[in-house]
Amino acid sequence: MIPDAHGLERWLRARAGFELAAIRTLEAVEGGASNLTYRVDLSSAPFAAVALRLQRDEGILAPYDVAREGEVLRCLQHSRIPVPQLAGIERDPSVLGAPFIVMEWIDAPHMGVSGAPVSFAAYAATVASIHAIDWRALRLDFLGVPDSAAAATASELDGIAARMARFDCDRDPLLMRALATLRTTIPSDGRLAFCQGDINVYNYLVRDGAIVAVVDWEMARIGDPRADVGQILALGHLRAGTPFVPAADLPFVRAYEQASGRPLTAMNYFRARWLFELGVIYHGWMKFNDFEPWYSWDHLAGLLSSALAELA
Repeated sequence: MIPDAHGLERWLRARAGFELAAIRTLEAVEGGASNLTYRVDLSSAPFAAVALRLQRDEGILAPYDVAREGEVLRCLQHSRIPVPQLAGIERDPSVLGAPFIVMEWIDAPHMGVSGAPVSFAAYAATVASIHAIDWRALRLDFLGVPDSAAAATASELDGIAARMARFDCDRDPLLMRALATLRTTIPSDGRLAFCQGDINVYNYLVRDGAIVAVVDWEMARIGDPRADVGQILALGHLRAGTPFVPAADLPFVRAYEQASGRPLTAMNYFRARWLFELGVIYHGWMKFNDFEPWYSWDHLAGLLSSALAELA
């Protein structure tokens, strides 16, 4: 689906600074399970190109709310976190067929691209900086503030459980055991922080060895920051073949602790929590596709079983 370029151009010209903007090209950007993304090259505009994020109707992470992501970006414009400049939010689906946001296009590769090196310490430091921002001062409390970090984790598990029913995997023995175990072993020692919700390397854009932008904020929330870190640990085992050792001994945990000045406790739990979610996402992927995602069920199941054994 390619959006109506004329409709988008009219919308852009109603924005301050874009009065003479003209669309040169509009192309879809492949990859991911989030809202649909397009690169739009412009002339006579404040930016040479913008990113158009068009809300999906359905998918693995449904329900989608692209305007919420735009509001997060609007708040982060006033923080020290490097994010693209927001051009506007459109909630009216009649303009392009669905709500959308438009932001500056950052011409820089993500960390997952070969030849786009950035130090591990810089990556961990950026994640720690996200967790350290004053989310109340930035008015990010519109995301909803749980009563505690434990309550935030319980709510996230409820959300994953709801997806299990949609993806027809709510009878899978391993996933049901994981859900029961995770619900009864939620750590009580956490803190609330602003979390990106998806800190994988594909959302961190780099130039000259430095992170110049962090993108994809649709899963942002107020929660336990250890959940963010747990994601990168789980992905490391699945994608990079990181050895399955105690989570506290993994390099990202140590780099994060050094950058933040805070110890990370109970990381075995949050690694298991993310392996569980990735197990549910696997079934969601298979519901919409006839081929496996980039990881196999057998690999995921083996890791999740090992992670649950640590919590027993």
